[in-house]
Amino acid sequence: MDNIFKPPTFDNEEKSHKAFLLHVIVWGLIFVPVPYLIFTLVSEPQDFSRAVIQSMFGEVINFLVLYLSRKGFVHQASIIQSGMLWIFFTITAFSGDGAHSEAYVMGYPLVILIAGILFGGRAASYVTVLSLLAGTGMIYAEVDKLIVVESLNTSMNMWVISLVIFPMIAILQHLSGRSAQNALKRARISEQKYMMLSNISTDYVFETKVDENGNNDLYWVGGAFEKMTGYTFEEYLAAGSWVAHVHPYDLEKDNQDMEALARNEDIKSEIR
Repeated sequence: MDNIFKPPTFDNEEKSHKAFLLHVIVWGLIFVPVPYLIFTLVSEPQDFSRAVIQSMFGEVINFLVLYLSRKGFVHQASIIQSGMLWIFFTITAFSGDGAHSEAYVMGYPLVILIAGILFGGRAASYVTVLSLLAGTGMIYAEVDKLIVVESLNTSMNMWVISLVIFPMIAILQHLSGRSAQNALKRARISEQKYMMLSNISTDYVFETKVDENGNNDLYWVGGAFEKMTGYTFEEYLAAGSWVAHVHPYDLEKDNQDMEALARNEDIKSEIR
Protein backbone atom coordinates (compact mmCIF):
# COMPACT_ATOMS: atom_id res chain seq x y z
CA MET A 1 0.00 0.00 0.00
CA ASP A 2 2.88 2.36 0.75
CA ASN A 3 4.24 1.83 -2.75
CA ILE A 4 0.82 2.49 -4.31
CA PHE A 5 0.34 5.84 -2.61
CA LYS A 6 4.00 6.90 -2.78
CA PRO A 7 4.77 9.15 -5.78
CA PRO A 8 7.55 7.97 -8.12
CA THR A 9 10.95 9.65 -8.00
CA PHE A 10 13.56 10.01 -10.74
CA ASP A 11 17.12 11.27 -11.10
CA ASN A 12 15.78 14.45 -12.71
CA GLU A 13 14.45 16.77 -9.98
CA GLU A 14 12.02 18.58 -12.28
CA LYS A 15 10.61 15.28 -13.53
CA SER A 16 10.17 14.02 -9.96
CA HIS A 17 8.36 17.22 -9.01
CA LYS A 18 5.98 16.94 -11.95
CA ALA A 19 5.41 13.26 -11.16
CA PHE A 20 4.49 14.23 -7.59
CA LEU A 21 1.97 16.82 -8.79
CA LEU A 22 0.44 14.36 -11.25
CA HIS A 23 0.33 11.62 -8.59
CA VAL A 24 -1.63 13.76 -6.14
CA ILE A 25 -4.02 15.01 -8.85
CA VAL A 26 -4.76 11.50 -10.13
CA TRP A 27 -5.46 10.09 -6.68
CA GLY A 28 -7.80 12.98 -6.02
CA LEU A 29 -9.63 12.21 -9.27
CA ILE A 30 -9.81 8.50 -8.42
CA PHE A 31 -11.93 9.26 -5.36
CA VAL A 32 -14.09 11.86 -7.15
CA PRO A 33 -16.73 9.41 -8.54
CA VAL A 34 -17.64 8.01 -5.11
CA PRO A 35 -20.03 10.78 -3.93
CA TYR A 36 -21.27 11.22 -7.50
CA LEU A 37 -22.28 7.56 -7.81
CA ILE A 38 -23.90 7.50 -4.36
CA PHE A 39 -25.99 10.59 -5.12
CA THR A 40 -27.02 9.27 -8.56
CA LEU A 41 -28.03 5.90 -7.10
CA VAL A 42 -30.15 7.50 -4.38
CA SER A 43 -31.78 10.44 -6.14
CA GLU A 44 -31.55 9.71 -9.90
CA PRO A 45 -31.42 5.91 -10.29
CA GLN A 46 -32.53 6.20 -13.94
CA ASP A 47 -29.14 7.83 -14.71
CA PHE A 48 -27.08 5.39 -12.65
CA SER A 49 -25.95 3.31 -15.64
CA ARG A 50 -24.67 6.44 -17.39
CA ALA A 51 -22.88 7.53 -14.21
CA VAL A 52 -21.21 4.11 -13.89
CA ILE A 53 -19.98 4.23 -17.50
CA GLN A 54 -18.63 7.75 -16.99
CA SER A 55 -16.88 6.73 -13.78
CA MET A 56 -15.37 3.57 -15.27
CA PHE A 57 -14.02 5.53 -18.22
CA GLY A 58 -12.43 8.04 -15.87
CA GLU A 59 -10.92 5.40 -13.60
CA VAL A 60 -9.37 3.50 -16.51
CA ILE A 61 -7.66 6.72 -17.63
CA ASN A 62 -6.54 7.52 -14.06
CA PHE A 63 -4.88 4.15 -13.50
CA LEU A 64 -3.31 4.25 -16.96
CA VAL A 65 -1.80 7.64 -16.08
CA LEU A 66 -0.48 6.26 -12.78
CA TYR A 67 1.13 3.32 -14.60
CA LEU A 68 2.76 5.52 -17.26
CA SER A 69 4.01 7.94 -14.63
CA ARG A 70 5.70 5.17 -12.65
CA LYS A 71 7.33 3.93 -15.86
CA GLY A 72 8.88 7.35 -16.34
CA PHE A 73 6.54 8.71 -19.03
CA VAL A 74 5.52 11.64 -16.84
CA HIS A 75 5.10 14.23 -19.59
CA GLN A 76 3.06 11.88 -21.78
CA ALA A 77 0.94 10.83 -18.79
CA SER A 78 0.26 14.48 -17.96
CA ILE A 79 -0.89 15.13 -21.53
CA ILE A 80 -3.18 12.11 -21.44
CA GLN A 81 -4.62 13.13 -18.06
CA SER A 82 -5.39 16.71 -19.11
CA GLY A 83 -6.52 15.81 -22.63
CA MET A 84 -8.81 12.93 -21.70
CA LEU A 85 -10.33 14.87 -18.80
CA TRP A 86 -11.17 17.72 -21.19
CA ILE A 87 -12.64 15.26 -23.71
CA PHE A 88 -14.64 13.59 -20.93
CA PHE A 89 -16.24 16.86 -19.82
CA THR A 90 -16.85 17.90 -23.43
CA ILE A 91 -18.67 14.67 -24.29
CA THR A 92 -20.61 14.85 -21.03
CA ALA A 93 -21.69 18.44 -21.76
CA PHE A 94 -22.64 17.80 -25.39
CA SER A 95 -24.60 14.65 -24.46
CA GLY A 96 -26.29 16.44 -21.58
CA ASP A 97 -27.42 20.02 -21.09
CA GLY A 98 -24.61 21.70 -23.03
CA ALA A 99 -23.39 24.99 -21.58
CA HIS A 100 -25.97 24.61 -18.78
CA SER A 101 -24.38 21.40 -17.56
CA GLU A 102 -22.10 20.99 -14.56
CA ALA A 103 -19.46 19.54 -16.91
CA TYR A 104 -19.14 22.93 -18.60
CA VAL A 105 -19.62 25.18 -15.57
CA MET A 106 -17.35 23.27 -13.17
CA GLY A 107 -15.54 20.63 -15.21
CA TYR A 108 -13.70 22.95 -17.58
CA PRO A 109 -12.34 25.20 -14.78
CA LEU A 110 -10.95 22.06 -13.15
CA VAL A 111 -9.16 21.05 -16.35
CA ILE A 112 -7.78 24.59 -16.77
CA LEU A 113 -6.34 24.47 -13.24
CA ILE A 114 -4.79 21.03 -13.78
CA ALA A 115 -3.24 22.08 -17.11
CA GLY A 116 -1.83 25.20 -15.48
CA ILE A 117 -0.22 23.28 -12.63
CA LEU A 118 1.22 20.53 -14.83
CA PHE A 119 2.30 22.60 -17.84
CA GLY A 120 2.21 26.27 -16.87
CA GLY A 121 0.23 29.36 -17.76
CA ARG A 122 0.47 29.00 -21.54
CA ALA A 123 -1.15 25.56 -21.46
CA ALA A 124 -3.89 26.89 -19.18
CA SER A 125 -4.54 29.66 -21.72
CA TYR A 126 -4.82 27.15 -24.57
CA VAL A 127 -7.27 25.00 -22.61
CA THR A 128 -9.28 28.11 -21.70
CA VAL A 129 -9.63 29.14 -25.35
CA LEU A 130 -10.48 25.57 -26.36
CA SER A 131 -13.14 25.36 -23.64
CA LEU A 132 -14.71 28.67 -24.67
CA LEU A 133 -14.83 27.50 -28.30
CA ALA A 134 -16.51 24.28 -27.16
CA GLY A 135 -19.02 26.36 -25.19
CA THR A 136 -19.73 28.41 -28.32
CA GLY A 137 -20.41 25.16 -30.17
CA MET A 138 -22.80 24.09 -27.42
CA ILE A 139 -24.75 27.35 -27.75
CA TYR A 140 -25.15 26.89 -31.51
CA ALA A 141 -26.12 23.25 -30.98
CA GLU A 142 -28.79 24.31 -28.50
CA VAL A 143 -30.14 26.94 -30.91
CA ASP A 144 -30.30 24.32 -33.69
CA LYS A 145 -32.09 21.92 -31.30
CA LEU A 146 -29.17 19.47 -31.45
CA ILE A 147 -28.90 19.82 -27.67
CA VAL A 148 -32.18 19.74 -25.78
CA VAL A 149 -31.96 21.15 -22.27
CA GLU A 150 -34.31 18.87 -20.37
CA SER A 151 -33.87 20.37 -16.92
CA LEU A 152 -31.63 22.89 -15.30
CA ASN A 153 -29.68 21.67 -12.32
CA THR A 154 -31.40 21.93 -8.97
CA SER A 155 -29.66 23.35 -5.92
CA MET A 156 -29.12 19.82 -4.61
CA ASN A 157 -27.57 18.71 -7.89
CA MET A 158 -25.18 21.63 -7.94
CA TRP A 159 -24.26 21.09 -4.29
CA VAL A 160 -23.35 17.45 -4.93
CA ILE A 161 -21.26 18.45 -7.93
CA SER A 162 -19.53 21.08 -5.80
CA LEU A 163 -18.89 18.35 -3.23
CA VAL A 164 -16.85 16.63 -5.95
CA ILE A 165 -15.21 19.64 -7.61
CA PHE A 166 -14.42 21.97 -4.71
CA PRO A 167 -12.14 19.51 -2.84
CA MET A 168 -10.21 18.95 -6.10
CA ILE A 169 -9.80 22.71 -6.51
CA ALA A 170 -8.55 22.89 -2.90
CA ILE A 171 -6.02 20.12 -3.67
CA LEU A 172 -4.85 21.97 -6.77
CA GLN A 173 -4.52 25.22 -4.84
CA HIS A 174 -2.47 23.38 -2.21
CA LEU A 175 -0.20 21.98 -4.92
CA SER A 176 0.20 25.41 -6.47
CA GLY A 177 1.19 26.94 -3.13
CA ARG A 178 3.51 24.03 -2.40
CA SER A 179 5.22 24.44 -5.78
CA ALA A 180 5.84 28.12 -5.09
CA GLN A 181 7.21 27.39 -1.62
CA ASN A 182 9.47 24.65 -2.96
CA ALA A 183 10.76 26.97 -5.69
CA LEU A 184 11.62 29.63 -3.11
CA LYS A 185 13.24 27.01 -0.87
CA ARG A 186 15.37 25.68 -3.73
CA ALA A 187 16.37 29.23 -4.63
CA ARG A 188 17.48 29.91 -1.04
CA ILE A 189 19.42 26.64 -0.88
CA SER A 190 21.04 27.39 -4.24
CA GLU A 191 22.00 30.87 -3.06
CA GLN A 192 23.49 29.48 0.15
CA LYS A 193 25.50 26.89 -1.77
CA TYR A 194 26.71 29.55 -4.18
CA MET A 195 27.83 31.81 -1.34
CA MET A 196 29.62 28.91 0.33
CA LEU A 197 31.38 27.88 -2.88
CA SER A 198 32.31 31.49 -3.59
CA ASN A 199 33.96 31.76 -0.19
CA ILE A 200 36.02 28.59 -0.47
CA SER A 201 36.69 28.42 -4.21
CA THR A 202 40.26 28.91 -5.46
CA ASP A 203 38.98 29.67 -8.98
CA TYR A 204 36.54 32.21 -10.28
CA VAL A 205 33.86 32.15 -12.96
CA PHE A 206 32.55 34.98 -15.08
CA GLU A 207 29.86 35.87 -17.58
CA THR A 208 30.52 38.10 -20.58
CA LYS A 209 28.06 39.71 -22.96
CA VAL A 210 29.08 40.26 -26.59
CA ASP A 211 27.42 43.13 -28.51
CA GLU A 212 26.69 43.29 -32.24
CA ASN A 213 30.13 44.80 -32.88
CA GLY A 214 31.92 41.92 -31.19
CA ASN A 215 32.87 43.91 -28.10
CA ASN A 216 32.94 42.00 -24.81
CA ASP A 217 31.45 43.42 -21.64
CA LEU A 218 32.06 41.66 -18.34
CA TYR A 219 28.61 41.14 -16.85
CA TRP A 220 29.08 39.02 -13.73
CA VAL A 221 31.84 37.35 -11.71
CA GLY A 222 31.77 34.80 -8.90
CA GLY A 223 34.09 32.65 -6.82
CA ALA A 224 37.48 33.86 -5.64
CA PHE A 225 37.61 36.78 -8.08
CA GLU A 226 38.56 39.49 -5.59
CA LYS A 227 41.04 37.22 -3.81
CA MET A 228 42.83 36.32 -7.06
CA THR A 229 42.84 39.73 -8.77
CA GLY A 230 42.90 42.13 -5.84
CA TYR A 231 39.99 44.03 -7.38
CA THR A 232 36.33 44.24 -6.52
CA PHE A 233 34.09 43.75 -9.54
CA GLU A 234 33.44 47.52 -9.81
CA GLU A 235 37.16 48.38 -9.46
CA TYR A 236 38.05 45.85 -12.16
CA LEU A 237 35.59 47.42 -14.61
CA ALA A 238 36.86 50.92 -13.80
CA ALA A 239 40.46 49.77 -14.45
CA GLY A 240 39.62 48.68 -18.02
CA SER A 241 38.22 45.19 -17.42
CA TRP A 242 39.64 42.14 -19.21
CA VAL A 243 41.46 43.75 -22.13
CA ALA A 244 43.38 46.12 -19.89
CA HIS A 245 44.84 43.20 -17.93
CA VAL A 246 45.85 40.86 -20.74
CA HIS A 247 49.54 41.03 -21.67
CA PRO A 248 49.89 43.04 -24.92
CA TYR A 249 51.75 40.18 -26.62
CA ASP A 250 48.80 37.84 -25.89
CA LEU A 251 45.97 40.11 -27.07
CA GLU A 252 45.91 38.60 -30.57
CA LYS A 253 45.79 35.06 -29.17
CA ASP A 254 42.95 36.13 -26.86
CA ASN A 255 41.04 37.56 -29.83
CA GLN A 256 41.43 34.27 -31.68
CA ASP A 257 40.15 32.40 -28.65
CA MET A 258 37.08 34.64 -28.49
CA GLU A 259 36.37 34.07 -32.19
CA ALA A 260 36.54 30.32 -31.60
CA LEU A 261 34.14 30.65 -28.65
CA ALA A 262 31.74 32.59 -30.88
CA ARG A 263 31.71 29.52 -33.15
CA ASN A 264 30.78 27.34 -30.13
CA GLU A 265 34.18 25.64 -30.13
CA ASP A 266 35.68 24.37 -26.88
CA ILE A 267 38.70 26.35 -25.77
CA LYS A 268 41.57 25.36 -23.46
CA SER A 269 44.03 28.22 -23.44
CA GLU A 270 46.66 30.03 -21.38
CA ILE A 271 47.47 33.70 -21.64
CA ARG A 272 49.44 36.09 -19.49
